Amino acid sequence: MASRASSDGAAPAKLPHLGTSWYRRGVGYWLRRAVSALVQLGFAALFGLVSVGVWRLVESLLPPGWHAGADMMMGALSLGFLVRGWVWGRRTIRAKPAAPPTPEQAWQRHRLARAGRGSADPDFGRRGGPLLFFAPLLVPCVAWWIGVTCATQFIRELPSEAGARKALTRP
Repeated sequence: MASRASSDGAAPAKLPHLGTSWYRRGVGYWLRRAVSALVQLGFAALFGLVSVGVWRLVESLLPPGWHAGADMMMGALSLGFLVRGWVWGRRTIRAKPAAPPTPEQAWQRHRLARAGRGSADPDFGRRGGPLLFFAPLLVPCVAWWIGVTCATQFIRELPSEAGARKALTRP
């Protein structure tokens, strides 16, 4: 599905993770989209396994009669967070077509996201205690993350693509 602008001879802009495959939407495009979604869900699944392990450790500290009730409570809370993540992700995606990012803005966001990776927090030792208090809430947080990922990845057109199409059609 080529855009009108591609027949005019205008070169499409490269987008992060998609390159120029976004304007033809061929097999390579859908492969990149599928791999991106699977990688994000894979990281969420790994983090989910860790969070379930932490939950099991916390649950082992509870009295034996409370295990079933605690599991049901955690399941209901996780389901609620999954739905809430899906709703939040859909609302976010629906709001973006009103002002989609230009290709330059998409690259700028991509560079900013990469710049923040890998920086260790030297003060985590002092501040990590309160975080451990909230460790049982990791499972619902991962459920929220999965809901947001599914809502924002399994859509027909990404906001960066809409912005690039809009930039191509401008005179």
